[in-house]
Amino acid sequence: MSVKLMWSAMTVKAGSPTAKLILLKLADNANDKGECWPSLKNIAEHCEVSQKTVITNIKKLEDLGYVKKINRFNDKGKTSNLYVITITEGAPVEGNSSSEPCEKTSTTHVKKRKEPSENTSTTPCENTSTTPCEKTSHESVIIEPVITESVIETIEREKIVSLESLNAFVSYRKKIKKPMTTHAVELLVAKLGGLRVDGHSPQELINDAIMNGWQSVYPKTSAQTNRTFQSHQERIREENMRVMSNWANKE
Repeated sequence: MSVKLMWSAMTVKAGSPTAKLILLKLADNANDKGECWPSLKNIAEHCEVSQKTVITNIKKLEDLGYVKKINRFNDKGKTSNLYVITITEGAPVEGNSSSEPCEKTSTTHVKKRKEPSENTSTTPCENTSTTPCEKTSHESVIIEPVITESVIETIEREKIVSLESLNAFVSYRKKIKKPMTTHAVELLVAKLGGLRVDGHSPQELINDAIMNGWQSVYPKTSAQTNRTFQSHQERIREENMRVMSNWANKE
């Protein structure tokens, strides 16, 4: 699954809730190249629609330029189609417009959404270019204002979750009319950090929350505890116990 494609699928206009759901399903199955090959039956079961509805809406997604369908064959004949997600930088985005002001941040290599103010410049961007605001690279992301620099430093230092995933969840909350405050984002990061120590993957928890329409993240009841995720305090405690054990053996 590609988080970047999930984020792109979440933000574009698909024309209907059913088409958006199918696009999210394909993005969830896609690899980093945007390729996936689920059967019509699999898509229909996961999206709780008929196979005919799947076919109709995939055709709509093809017409919008979001998906490319390629027929596949094997020795027994036709098999499941190959779907390539082709959402481009210029795709219509819900709740956003191409003329929205933006600014570049040199420290994090992302563009942060500019808050309205009385001193807002009349030019579309802070640089001197006359071209419309565009992402400067494939890796550029518009960061939500409620994600502060201190939060970014924390998740990068503690390696809790990627900035891209956190930003996708905050944008998703805004999209469902349940926007988060700065304090709520800080509480979410703290919760993810605790769940990470318990052996859960914050990345997967965020993806599950978005896919299921939840307003928060919840631990998986069947998750296998993985002690690979340890807090700094736990590592220090284990190291102290090891040193004390060696000292006792020498005595």
